[in-house]
Amino acid sequence: MMEKDFITTLREHGLQVTYQRLAIYQALFHTKEHPSAESIYQQVRKRFPMISLGTVYKTLERFSEAGLIQKVSPMTEVARYDADVTPHLHFVCLHCQMIKDLEDPAFDMNIPMPNTNGFQIVRRQVLFQGYCPNCRKRQ
Repeated sequence: MMEKDFITTLREHGLQVTYQRLAIYQALFHTKEHPSAESIYQQVRKRFPMISLGTVYKTLERFSEAGLIQKVSPMTEVARYDADVTPHLHFVCLHCQMIKDLEDPAFDMNIPMPNTNGFQIVRRQVLFQGYCPNCRKRQ
């Protein structure tokens, strides 16, 4: 999402547009990695030395709740974040914890919803776990 669209979407969700929020989003938007809040904090504080790690965590949570970013939460690692909110696949290496987007046009992301038994599903993600090529070489 481009910065103009992001600003519009922030306002639509009742979130104030601040330089810190823009810097946090830019740090995420300009990478293909899936950084942690700590990693984003280290990058953003170069421009905003007074920003706190707590502010970064809260901002990322608000962005995620508003659907502006995707929170990727592997079961064995801290949450990581992705600016790409389009439906796509993720791969997590069980050894080095690297997260990569997987491209497979044949994979149908329109998985039918199961019987929810009263649960309200607000998002879904497809997460594959295994070992990346670098970690497989070391084994």
